[in-house]
Amino acid sequence: MNSTQIITSFRKEIWEFKKTLFWVPIIIAVFIIAAPLLKLMLMEEFQMSRLLDSMSNVDNLANVEGFTKFFLATIMGMFVPFIMVSLIIQLYYFTTCLFDERRDLSIYFWRSLPVSDVLSVGVKLITGALVVPGIFMLAATFVVFIFLLLALLVCTVLSVGYDISLWGLWGDADIISNLASIWLNLLPYALWMFPVFAWLMLASMFANKAPFLWAILPIAAILLIESFVVEYLHLDGRFFLNTLREYFAFGQGMFPSHVSDIESPKFLIFSLLSSKISVAATLIGVGLMYLTYWLRVNRSEV
Repeated sequence: MNSTQIITSFRKEIWEFKKTLFWVPIIIAVFIIAAPLLKLMLMEEFQMSRLLDSMSNVDNLANVEGFTKFFLATIMGMFVPFIMVSLIIQLYYFTTCLFDERRDLSIYFWRSLPVSDVLSVGVKLITGALVVPGIFMLAATFVVFIFLLLALLVCTVLSVGYDISLWGLWGDADIISNLASIWLNLLPYALWMFPVFAWLMLASMFANKAPFLWAILPIAAILLIESFVVEYLHLDGRFFLNTLREYFAFGQGMFPSHVSDIESPKFLIFSLLSSKISVAATLIGVGLMYLTYWLRVNRSEV
C-alpha cells in the first residue's frame, strides 16, 4: 500500500459522486448569496434610510456586548444548510457505496487493481465521514468570505460616502478563530455518527435490493418487538428505544440556561458532540465495519 493507491482510491470515490459533490454545494451557495442581495435590491427608500440610520449609530453597534458571539452565530447560520444537506448526502453515499459497485459489477474491475479490500472499505468510510462534509463546509466557508468581501465593500462605501466608520468591529469579529472552531467540530461529529455510518455500509454490502430498507427495517422491527414485549409483560422501560434516544438526542439540560453562562461559546458544539461519543458505540461501529469488510471479501455479487 502506497500513497498513490490511497490518492487514486479517494479520487475514484469523488469521481463517482462528482456531480452531487460539485453542483449541490454550488446551488446552496448561490441561493444563500443571492437571497439577501435580492432582498436588499427590493428594499423601499424608507427601509434603506432606516438601515443607514441604524448603521450610523456606531457607538451602540460597537458597544453591543457579545458581538463576537453574534458574529459566530451568524457564521454558524450560514453553515447550517450546508451541513443539513451534507448529512443527507452522507446517508445516501453510505447506503449505496458498496451496493452500486456490486450491482453494476464494477467491483471486479476495481479488484483487478492492486488495491486491498481493507483500503477500499477504509477509503469509503473516510470519504463519507470526512470528505463529503468537508466539501460542503468548504463551500460554506467560501460563502462566508464572499459576505466578508461584501461587508468590506459596504464599510468602504459608508466610510467614504457617509462618514460612517465600522472598521472597529472587524477586530471584534475574530474571523479566523471562529471559522476554525466550526471546522474543529467535523472530527467529533464523524466519531459520534460512526456507528450509523458503519451500519449503513453493512446494509449496503449485505443487501441484494433496496439497501436503504435493509438499513431501516431491522431497527424498526427491533423497536416494534421491544414495544410489544414491554406492553405484554408490563415492563418498566424500553432499553433499545431509550438507548437510541439518549445517544442521538440533545437534551435541554446539556445547554447552559443563559448565554452569559457559556464561557467559550465557539467550542460549545465541540463539547456537546464530544460528550455524545461513546466507547461502546464506537466498538459496535468497529464490529460492523469488520462485518462489512468480511462480506466484501467473501461476497462480491448482488
